[in-house]
Amino acid sequence: MKKIITLVQAFKDLEERINDFINDDSSIEYVEGSEEVVAGGAYAWSKLKPVAISRQEHIDADYMELAEKVRTVLKKDNSPNIQKFEHSYELILNYIRQDTLLWVPGLKSVLNEIKYELDIQQFYFVDQEDSLISGRSHGLNESLLFGI
Repeated sequence: MKKIITLVQAFKDLEERINDFINDDSSIEYVEGSEEVVAGGAYAWSKLKPVAISRQEHIDADYMELAEKVRTVLKKDNSPNIQKFEHSYELILNYIRQDTLLWVPGLKSVLNEIKYELDIQQFYFVDQEDSLISGRSHGLNESLLFGI
């Protein structure tokens, strides 16, 4: 259980660092003509300053290390949530690396999506721990948690 608490705290710390990075160092620009392809248009990340790139690289490395710890827990316990975690992990990497177009307007929307993904990642391994303690052996039902 102590390992789970440590991982949850690491997620909280990471979320704060990502929020600071995106609020302080990042910006997005509307992609001209994109509304012809997708409703509401698309947005691209603006180029980062060199100092921000260093910050980005540290966050990226720390997130990959944290994700590896979560993967270890999920694989060790044969979690049915491994694939869901991997999908969510890739989304977060895209936000940190700022290497894809965005379909949401504004950094606040981006931060909300990041928070959602980080929260659900925590539920994947916390749910796994709860399953082992209570003897349940089913995956997390996100629809119950988030109304999806």
